Amino acid sequence: MAGAVEASTGRAVATRAATRPDARNAAPSRWLRLRPPTIARGLALIALALHALLFGFGAPLGRSPIGGALLMSIGFAWMAWAWWHFRRARTPLPPTARPLLLVDEGPYRFGRNPMYLGMVLMLVGMGVASGVPFMAIAALNFAVIVSTVHIPHEEAQLRRAFGGWYSDYAASVRRWL
Repeated sequence: MAGAVEASTGRAVATRAATRPDARNAAPSRWLRLRPPTIARGLALIALALHALLFGFGAPLGRSPIGGALLMSIGFAWMAWAWWHFRRARTPLPPTARPLLLVDEGPYRFGRNPMYLGMVLMLVGMGVASGVPFMAIAALNFAVIVSTVHIPHEEAQLRRAFGGWYSDYAASVRRWL
């Protein structure tokens, strides 16, 4: 977890966000109220419905249950690892919640949005396993939606809460991977 070092003792100190009453009471936009897992599930259902309408239960490009299961497992493990770091830091998961601690350990060393990346991998893996090519389009749409709606909101909150620490972190770690 990001933090500062006390000059007098040389001890590491966790960095907590300052409380701002106006930021807590701000109502999230309609799009931000849709949580990313809900968006991913909705896009997956749309992809499956489109596939069923156009191809029935066939797999025009083939299926790879083992390859798909591997991708889904990697995506889930990556997302669970990130979730565990959030829980350990006792910082809230919802994108609209006020961040309490800047987490920069675990998967957050490699990318600033590992939970979203895990969801993208799970969608792609589902498509590979079931032979549904529309799932790749669903994964791409999910990435675009969170990149344009959720991530900018989260980054603005983190900049307000942590200032230069977040700016330094964002400059050194990519958004996705």
